[in-house]
Amino acid sequence: MEGGGRRSYTNAAAPLTGLGLDFGFITPETFPLPSLHGRLRAVSEDIHNVRGFAVLRGIPVDRYDRRENVAIFAGLSSHVGRQRARQDHNFDGKPAAVVISHITDLRSAQSGKAVIGSPAYTNDAQAFHNDSGDVIALYMIEECAKGGESLLASSWRVYNELARERPDLIRTLAGDWPVDR
Repeated sequence: MEGGGRRSYTNAAAPLTGLGLDFGFITPETFPLPSLHGRLRAVSEDIHNVRGFAVLRGIPVDRYDRRENVAIFAGLSSHVGRQRARQDHNFDGKPAAVVISHITDLRSAQSGKAVIGSPAYTNDAQAFHNDSGDVIALYMIEECAKGGESLLASSWRVYNELARERPDLIRTLAGDWPVDR
């Protein structure tokens, strides 16, 4: 699905960025997109009941500052799924209801500070993994110099295929597994 024009996103983001509202309060009502709402609801249907994922393209991210891009991401996401979970409990060392995490190389900003344990905050390759959550959304603001390729699969779709084709594997996968956090 191709994105809308600058005016529609800017108009939708202006009340939020101007009032300093927390991004967790963004809803389809606070971030109105009348020309895209129906299409985003169709994307939601596709994510939840058909393919299990969708790709949206065409948002001119270079036209917006960082705060506007975050508001646009949260606003678009609110039309796809209203309920959002917390990914973290802190922001800038203070308690917060964080619903967005920035995946970026923090090593130069962290020199001399605590070790960064997650490859999500370095430019190191990440092992194949499963992010927790029913729906995960990614919003790319800029391309990395190299790498950055991702593979995407719907975990529930994989589960349903395994259940149909190899129910013996489902029993194995349903057992206890150690979790690396």
